[in-house]
Amino acid sequence: MTELTKTLELKLVDPNAHKREKFRETRAAYQQALQEAFDAHCTTLGETNEIVGDYQLSSYAKNALKRYVPQLTTTYGANELSDDHPVRFTNEGVKIDHKPENTIEWYVKIPHHEDYHLWVPAQPNPEQRDWLEAVIAGDADVGEGRLLKQEGTWYFHLIATRDIPLNSDVPAEERTPIGVDIGEASLVTVCHRDEHGSPTNPELWTDEGKTVRRLRKRYFTTMRRLQSRESERIADTFGDELWAQIDDILHTVTREVVEYAESVETPVLVLEDLTYIQESMDYGDYMNRRLHGWGFAKLHAQITYKAVERGIPIVTVDPRNTSQECHMCGEGGTRPQQATFRCSNDACWIEEYQADINAALNIADRYLSGESRSREHENDDDSAEDGASLTGPQDSQADAETQQATLGTYAS
Repeated sequence: MTELTKTLELKLVDPNAHKREKFRETRAAYQQALQEAFDAHCTTLGETNEIVGDYQLSSYAKNALKRYVPQLTTTYGANELSDDHPVRFTNEGVKIDHKPENTIEWYVKIPHHEDYHLWVPAQPNPEQRDWLEAVIAGDADVGEGRLLKQEGTWYFHLIATRDIPLNSDVPAEERTPIGVDIGEASLVTVCHRDEHGSPTNPELWTDEGKTVRRLRKRYFTTMRRLQSRESERIADTFGDELWAQIDDILHTVTREVVEYAESVETPVLVLEDLTYIQESMDYGDYMNRRLHGWGFAKLHAQITYKAVERGIPIVTVDPRNTSQECHMCGEGGTRPQQATFRCSNDACWIEEYQADINAALNIADRYLSGESRSREHENDDDSAEDGASLTGPQDSQADAETQQATLGTYAS
């Protein structure tokens, strides 16, 4: 068994005018309290409580703020807030009800004030029905709830955690490691070895990499131009639309990576440890932005939770030098071009090799060498980003935990 945390998405169904007005009141008060506490640089629960205590919010929203604001100011170092933070509620204020006899089966309790709550019918993401049923049955732990409005429609997101069984009856040494390389030329590359140790069935998402690079370049170029004209509202709308496209690509690619793993007998997906990636990523401001921009953390998290849901084990390895060593002889080499690896060993039969496949094989081989460690998923949260706007949409591991773009309604 392994523990997995997931964001459950519910669309609130046709709330009447009274409920919509209460939602607007709650959101306005929450955002004002958040902004005031953030501007005051609150770093503790007590400091935040001094500010948010007088606002017309339920204790569940206030307690969520008291935990959230110090994270923004101390852990993440955010220097600016976006305009569209979801309203957060601690888990004590979150309740889901299920009435299968009704046309609309699911209902969400939204806290408004201390003794005043709104029950609203909701439509869940159909792919997450089993998670909601686990919540109702008590087989999943309920975490934070988030109320948000997107393109005129109200949504409620619920964080839930449950134990997922893994196909662990196969000994680790008998599994087939599949190396997963997240890179610059190819968005993701996967490859494994056959029973004879020969590389087999590599798959590269190169076109998707090109598309993401093009969209990101368009984003930074256009945003710079719009911001110079002080067209902030247009810039925000443009950014949301573009990042929705990128998010769709990431979800599609990560789903296909897991489908690739399912096609292999007794697979284990081997990914690079993000800790090492963050420590070693220092190539100057320009390249750091490009590499961070690939969304290592987001791709990593999406592959992880989708694999765990399918019962596929995940391990991570130290990624140092995986792109600079030959997968055949282990000697160092060079990359004369982004997609080309050249081995420096004259005795090795490999002269040139596709660089991303070479890296994926090295990643897989580190599982066989015993360098891997299991992912326990205690802190994994697939909710893309969650609140703080820094200089623009970020993809680092910390930002992936804090910025909430909620770019797709029902991402696959």
